[in-house]
Amino acid sequence: MNHICTWLCADEKGEESDFPQSGMKSSSQSHQNIYWRCLIVFFVSSTRFNKEEKHLLFTNLKTLPVVDDKSVSDILKDLGVEVIHVDFKYKTPKGYFGSFQNQFFEFSILEYIAQNKHNDHDLYLIADSDCIFIKPAKRLFREAAPNGFISFEIDSPVHHKINGLSRLDMQVLFAEMLNKEVKEIPSYHLGEFLLCSNAHIKKLYADFLELWPVLLERNDKGLEKLNEEAHTLSFLYYKNGWEAAKQNLFMKRIWTNPVFYRNVAPSDLKLTLWHLPAEKTFGIARLYDYLIFRLDEYGRNISDRSFLGLVRKATGIPRLKTSRKIGYYSISYYKAIAKRVRKYAGAH
Repeated sequence: MNHICTWLCADEKGEESDFPQSGMKSSSQSHQNIYWRCLIVFFVSSTRFNKEEKHLLFTNLKTLPVVDDKSVSDILKDLGVEVIHVDFKYKTPKGYFGSFQNQFFEFSILEYIAQNKHNDHDLYLIADSDCIFIKPAKRLFREAAPNGFISFEIDSPVHHKINGLSRLDMQVLFAEMLNKEVKEIPSYHLGEFLLCSNAHIKKLYADFLELWPVLLERNDKGLEKLNEEAHTLSFLYYKNGWEAAKQNLFMKRIWTNPVFYRNVAPSDLKLTLWHLPAEKTFGIARLYDYLIFRLDEYGRNISDRSFLGLVRKATGIPRLKTSRKIGYYSISYYKAIAKRVRKYAGAH
């Protein structure tokens, strides 16, 4: 059985972390509603194209909210999504790293799967909620099946820091933590995407249990550490000799801001999954509006071609019309947020 999953970990008051794209406290309902809208679009797109796969939502909330006068629970039930409550066990202490601290929630998800799912050959695709499927994932699962694993890397310059660590930093840190020489510069794997068999997840979780106290100790001593889940997964993959795919034909972290960074290409239309971190409150929000309020049955009554056209229009992929307005937003609006998110161009 193939599984497609996303997650939402709601920060509690007093445990907020920095999410520069929202500009709000991460414990606020307004902030969290951004992610509820994203995950609804995620599941609408996935259930459209992936009808044989099982869909799972992992969350630390026991009760799902009402967003825009719509019951999230009712929408997910309509879409056939199973909701699984998972406690957030691996919380980093205050000051560990300022941004995206709830990314370590992913390891609580891995714990749940490792302890509750028993078919070692089942595959689990866990992606961030600001992703959109534009094609079926069957080929992606087929590529992962023989080895029980597939991952993709960001081919960033070796000196470029992503969430506090460059790949050169990772080389030094990996060597120190493994107590052996690391000759090659490690890959920085996309943290917003994990596709593993249950057997591989069990191995990842077992290794993480050994790693977790090491990270906390290094933090206490003020030593360099793995700041977020992509660093951590990259380390665990390296430790196990699991390499990134040589060619990525399936997914991409696509930056769409026309002012400060845009890596959109016509070839993006050939991918399966788009990760759109800058579109949470723009293109994805517009898609949510169409799919929930303007179209019947979440757009199931329109063709896949029309659906893709809607996604392209909302996100400006692969082409963006040159005008004073981009979608519903003016150029000046994009400029206003550019300063806030520029330094996070490599982040989630």
